[in-house]
Amino acid sequence: TYASRANVLINIVKMGSVVLGFVLLLSFGCLGASAAEAFMAGVSKINGSLPIGVPLAGYNHGDRRVPDWPLVVETPYTSWMTPSVGRMDDTIIRCLAIKDGSSMHFFVTADAIGADGTLRKLSVLQAQALGSSATLESVTLHASHSHSGPGAVSPSFLWAVAPATDLLVPSLQLSLAQSIGKAIYEAEQNLQPASIGVTSGLLYNVTQNRRAKISPYVNINSIDPNLGIIRVDDTNGKPIATLWNFAIHGVCWGPSNMLLSSDIMGGVNNLLEKVKFCFCFVFVDVVCSIQKSGDVGLPLFVNGDAGDIDPTGETCSNKPNYAGAPVIADAIKKTRASAKTSTSATFTRASEIVNFGPTQLNITLARWENCTSGGPLDICTLCEAIHCDLNLHLDSAWIENDPRFTAIRFNINGKTSLFVTMPGEPLVELGNDVRSDAKALGFDTVLLAGYSNNHMGYFATADEYDIGGYESQLTFWGIGTADLVRNSCKAMASKVKP
Repeated sequence: TYASRANVLINIVKMGSVVLGFVLLLSFGCLGASAAEAFMAGVSKINGSLPIGVPLAGYNHGDRRVPDWPLVVETPYTSWMTPSVGRMDDTIIRCLAIKDGSSMHFFVTADAIGADGTLRKLSVLQAQALGSSATLESVTLHASHSHSGPGAVSPSFLWAVAPATDLLVPSLQLSLAQSIGKAIYEAEQNLQPASIGVTSGLLYNVTQNRRAKISPYVNINSIDPNLGIIRVDDTNGKPIATLWNFAIHGVCWGPSNMLLSSDIMGGVNNLLEKVKFCFCFVFVDVVCSIQKSGDVGLPLFVNGDAGDIDPTGETCSNKPNYAGAPVIADAIKKTRASAKTSTSATFTRASEIVNFGPTQLNITLARWENCTSGGPLDICTLCEAIHCDLNLHLDSAWIENDPRFTAIRFNINGKTSLFVTMPGEPLVELGNDVRSDAKALGFDTVLLAGYSNNHMGYFATADEYDIGGYESQLTFWGIGTADLVRNSCKAMASKVKP
């Protein structure tokens, strides 16, 4: 009948409406999920310069130290060190924030000697006060290791009395923490849809191993040539940031320099931030174009396993223009260009505190003076025979002993990359070990972030520790220090392994 046919048609229409609604619901749900999980990134750059007159952290001798140390010569910002007299470079704080769904991470770089843990904690509190979602787990602080950056911002007494950083001045520490906190907050506010890629290349002939003079285990070319790159672009391919990771000491300027400087790493960043314009005119009432070259977005430097790696003399020549800076900058641009980015990248983080306990600072004449025989009253021979050893067990009032290790796995275009932090100065042999461990876990690319989160001295491997020398003397947890660091890196990497 017409009535039954009508009812059938009505039911079909109703069913179609339900199906259509269900399909639309799924579609909008998928779109919503896709939007919520889109990769995002934001950057910021803050001038964190402290007043002229602050000590320059890094060297504990020469013009940097007061003449009659340990007698104090007080100025507004110094006690055992001499005040800076001017500024060659501003102290720049840079932050790259990344977001994957609800997960956030903040890479913060500073033109400084080390990444003090107390400063990092204070900086996170400053960022939170401004409204940032940053946490102690989601912020990694990376020092460039310039030996002409600001001191008096760390409470570690061992570094103060050395004197390599001088006594803490709370107002200076707070000022720097406020700059870091502001950088974190602004980077989060600047988040936008983005793409990311991670890769690495090789860079030779700009660094050298400084222990080649005393160690039989290395030669002058025993360096870490790995140049790691984190490339971040917007969804139109315009560069947002370039994080570059390379092992190099910031020692182009020596202890006679009394001007604040970001050293060669800052020189490279300055080159990367300069954009050259090319004007092309065609005499038909048309201007062809204005082209940018070398645009990498905001450059951020993260040092690597540079405990025994110095720039070569040629690299530092012609400073402050640094002959090696264009070489490094060009390598960064080339390696960046090879990175394949993705807007659907994801990352996973593991971050934990590891308690190292009191130091095991065994002081011997063999390690400290390279003296195993002879000496006044044949003291070196005697000590070699009876194992003279002054073993100092210093607690956290002297130096940080509870570092935070952080590992981040990036999943991009079917490849996995690892970014792992180390709280001080790893020698290149340790860096090779950590990289090898990560490769064995299945990571395709490995970025080693030394001088990150904390600054706990050098990490000499067992064989280098026995040889002695400066890096061995400042390996504070004894012959097993490098193993502590290696095992902690491996533990974090294992938590995020592919």
